[in-house]
Amino acid sequence: MIPARAGSKRVPAKNLRMLCGKPMIAYAVECAKASGCFEDIYINTDSEVLMALAEAYGVKSYRRDAWLASDEAQGDDFAADFMEKMQPDTLVMISPVCPLVTPEDVRNALAAYAASDCDTLITCEQTQMQVFCQGRGVNIDDQAALQASQKNPPVQILNWAVAVWDTPTFLAMYRAERRGYLGTNRLLFPIDSSHAVKVSHEADFRRAERLMRVAQSVDAELSAPEYWSPGKPPIEA
Repeated sequence: MIPARAGSKRVPAKNLRMLCGKPMIAYAVECAKASGCFEDIYINTDSEVLMALAEAYGVKSYRRDAWLASDEAQGDDFAADFMEKMQPDTLVMISPVCPLVTPEDVRNALAAYAASDCDTLITCEQTQMQVFCQGRGVNIDDQAALQASQKNPPVQILNWAVAVWDTPTFLAMYRAERRGYLGTNRLLFPIDSSHAVKVSHEADFRRAERLMRVAQSVDAELSAPEYWSPGKPPIEA
């Protein structure tokens, strides 16, 4: 499932906005297809234009009710609606606003999910840098001397580029408490931070565009590491 409502407040019509020659949502569609993991791929939307895009890109569309595209509806709501109507055993969500996520990220996430006993997998970024929340240290003692960052407990920041849910568990939670997105036994799965760029603001769109253009212009093979040493002249930029 690739969720994409028609309205977007911070970056207008961002799912359809062209990004390096393609509408942004097309990257999620192509990622899902290239992963080779899915029996069916749906764009979950209230938009006729996005339904037409689904047809153009060779995937299916699911029309959600108007209230499920409102500002009041949560992800829990439209995911539960899709599960109840389509009845998948497992639902995978690929975010259309993370256009740099790769088919390998999807395959790795699904392999990790299959190898675990979790009912929910959510991709994340992981850091051991010093993290604060509302002025208080999260993974550090802010009343003690600063230690090397590799000694800090890792902190996971959810990016939702890919999420995987066990449908019966999700729906049981949703029917009881109107929630399910975070699951009960969750696996937070780190992916490369450059793959997890999320387009929420105009600056994010520009960042994603720059990263894509750089990726398109460099060789896939990275050169062996080199190091400056005394006696070598400075290198001009």
